[in-house]
Amino acid sequence: MQLQDVITRNPETISPDDSIRHATKIMRDCQIGFLPVTDDERVLGVVTDRDIVIRAIASGFDPQTTCVRHVMTKDPVQLQATDPIEKALEIMARWAIARVIVTDSDGRIVGVLTSGDAATACKGDDRAGQLTAAIHRRANKTQPVPMPPPNAQFVSE
Repeated sequence: MQLQDVITRNPETISPDDSIRHATKIMRDCQIGFLPVTDDERVLGVVTDRDIVIRAIASGFDPQTTCVRHVMTKDPVQLQATDPIEKALEIMARWAIARVIVTDSDGRIVGVLTSGDAATACKGDDRAGQLTAAIHRRANKTQPVPMPPPNAQFVSE
């Protein structure tokens, strides 16, 4: 089975120059916690609700003026739509990641493989459980706090 058979197609995306407030509105309205950061359909990074809370809000960055590029994770894992699901499952479990960007042969985003998509594709076999366990182990580790972006504006506490 290829990734193109199981992915979530046409995911919501955001520009690196959009504000993190705009990102949170998209996440709220679409009930998602993850946005690929794109420029002309090319993926530059990803931003999650956790990235926004930990890297921006907790550090006092102003959500109105702080750009997504300052809190996004750069160079996310990307696989091609024609790659087998087994390759994605192995990478997701090894790196304990819940989502993988899926691109076409020209490197343009076509979808996202989520851990939910993977579980559905596995139809309950133990690979889905192994992936979930790896993701939960990673969630218990702390993430580094980034340096403020140049010209950062802060919200007073």
